[in-house]
Amino acid sequence: MRLTRWIPEADRIFGFVVGVGGQWVALADVADWVRSDGWSLVRLKDVQAVKIYPDPETFTIRALKLRGEWPPQQVAVDLDDTARLIMDATDVSPLLTVHCEFERPDVCWIGAPVATDDDELTMLEIGTQAVWGRRSTRYDLDDITRFEIGGGYEETLGLLAGPMPDVLE
Repeated sequence: MRLTRWIPEADRIFGFVVGVGGQWVALADVADWVRSDGWSLVRLKDVQAVKIYPDPETFTIRALKLRGEWPPQQVAVDLDDTARLIMDATDVSPLLTVHCEFERPDVCWIGAPVATDDDELTMLEIGTQAVWGRRSTRYDLDDITRFEIGGGYEETLGLLAGPMPDVLE
């Protein structure tokens, strides 16, 4: 399916819905090379339109079946509460990709959550060269429009960066 959102210049998201909650929708992502590639968690209030491709024999589904990756796995995160979603996500994958697309539709931040509450996420980021930042960054939960977890890029970035260092607030 294809999910379009109200956010100007935001990516359309392609995947398979594996969960819907009061605040978030979980989609199983499929990489360009037609392999399962983690999950996108999208704010429900931003969804504008959904296009479903009903043919169960599409190229993507056939390929995932042959690889033993069909049906897509659900992700065990709370889709009703953002702070709990973040904490659950760290049980799925140590790294989290954060998007604040109303402010920066073309940018994402990847890192390890350090703390969260009902208003804010504190995260230690990893840069594009797989180097941990020196200080944590804070994100207002109301500004976050999408999370990604469990993807191959994040996994590789984490492998190269190594264990998370001590955090300076």
